[in-house]
Amino acid sequence: MSSRPTTSQLIFYGVTEFLNNKMKAHNAKYRFVSNPKTAFTGTLPVEVAPSRYIKGLVKNFETSPGVIVVMLIYIERLLEKMELQYRQVGGTDPILFTSFNAHRIILTTFLVAQKYSEDRNYRLASIAKVGGIEKEELIFLENEFLDFMDFNLHIHEEEFNRYVESAIVFSRQLCSNTQT
Repeated sequence: MSSRPTTSQLIFYGVTEFLNNKMKAHNAKYRFVSNPKTAFTGTLPVEVAPSRYIKGLVKNFETSPGVIVVMLIYIERLLEKMELQYRQVGGTDPILFTSFNAHRIILTTFLVAQKYSEDRNYRLASIAKVGGIEKEELIFLENEFLDFMDFNLHIHEEEFNRYVESAIVFSRQLCSNTQT
């Protein structure tokens, strides 16, 4: 990253590195936790880092930093909702964000965030292709996500601003750690 990154670069870097770190930490726990299979769980782990995966989505779909922040909020909400439902049926372990589900979760929340936040929307087939899955699977995942969210996609301005500020602070911390 250059010596004076833009706010957009700080947000993107903060969000993507947060997700990289989250996936790495959860991958380390995966062997010790009974993580349930969900609609978002793939049969094989994806070895591409979340930051690289998101970078590809952003590059192909001219995404604003706001969409990336909304995507992160949706990811956090989805994991929370899935864990709540899992606990209601007797599950005790946390729902993990791993290389088995991270990319499907990212792609789905990216799609919904893009639709919800931007005037310009892209064809599902295009997003699915760039994301590496079939259009029908993306439609299914979008419906699953919306069901988990009870179709409540609204984000309060204060929550959005908290996430933006957190991403910027985290990004600056990472940049200062790499410069020392």
